Amino acid sequence: MTESEQSLERAEQKAKQWWESWSDTFQQAYDEAETEVGIAFGPGVPNGDDLGLFGDIDGKRAIELGCGGAQFGLALSKAGAEVTGVDISENQLAHARDLADKHDEDIDLIEASVTDMPMVSDASYDLAFSAFAFQWVNDIQSCFSEAHRVLKSGGKLVFSVDHPFYRCLNPETGELAVSYFTDSPRREYSEEFDAEMIVYRRTVSEIVTALLEVGFSIEELREPGYEDPEKYESEFGGFQPDRMARIPPTLVIAAEK
Repeated sequence: MTESEQSLERAEQKAKQWWESWSDTFQQAYDEAETEVGIAFGPGVPNGDDLGLFGDIDGKRAIELGCGGAQFGLALSKAGAEVTGVDISENQLAHARDLADKHDEDIDLIEASVTDMPMVSDASYDLAFSAFAFQWVNDIQSCFSEAHRVLKSGGKLVFSVDHPFYRCLNPETGELAVSYFTDSPRREYSEEFDAEMIVYRRTVSEIVTALLEVGFSIEELREPGYEDPEKYESEFGGFQPDRMARIPPTLVIAAEK
């Protein structure tokens, strides 16, 4: 194994440790917010709104990359899609199974990294989608390559991430904390979980270039939001209404194979 491969493996292990440790707390927050199942790209995008990016999904095969508790995937299952959820965390997938049973929905769940899914067949899905997961993926090129591989010709990848510029701000003060061009990841160690969260920084152009390099064409790039702070509902994780009304908090991209 090369030094680069070893570095990627260590990064993936850290991501898995964090996501496993955080799973119960994360899912409890979902329960308390009473947002059990639904389309949710992130702050600035109304819950339930797919921004017109999915099209008709009834009868389509869809795979959620980094599904966590599969709240998003179950919403598409309820809308008639045949859904598979992929996540690196066994604990998160346990929550997804419980939630699927509760809603009497039949979805497939796979424990795997989104950068390496050998158990998923080539050209087998119409739609790949993800919400606020890819910023925790170190090897984004492999992630996009795998998404491209499992999609049918003409299939779509639709995903959201933290807006790269929004995350340059200090979460407490809102002041610019780091350069937009830095590639140093944001690191936060939690004593409660005895794990380190690592969020990878990429510019919009880096994300788009990575998609193009694996063979996708860009269909849509959205920066949803509102100028009125009162239209924002959440202050979770440093997403504060006054700040979000000035800088888009979420980036949503739709790409086609």
